[in-house]
Amino acid sequence: MILQNLQKLKSRIAGAAQRSGRRPEDVRLLAVTKTVPMDRIREAISAGQRLFGENYVQEAAKKL
Repeated sequence: MILQNLQKLKSRIAGAAQRSGRRPEDVRLLAVTKTVPMDRIREAISAGQRLFGENYVQEAAKKL
């Protein structure tokens, strides 16, 4: 599920970037992991997601 959603989102981002005259590779997708369990984060990593954000340092530290 995450893989398909990530692929669709990246496709939409690429289209929007091209329409606005930007290169798709210049756009970064930051996944927010607030309240997301580790198994879902691991699934996103397996799907190729590399940038993650968290609201609180304490929460990020638990997930590292």
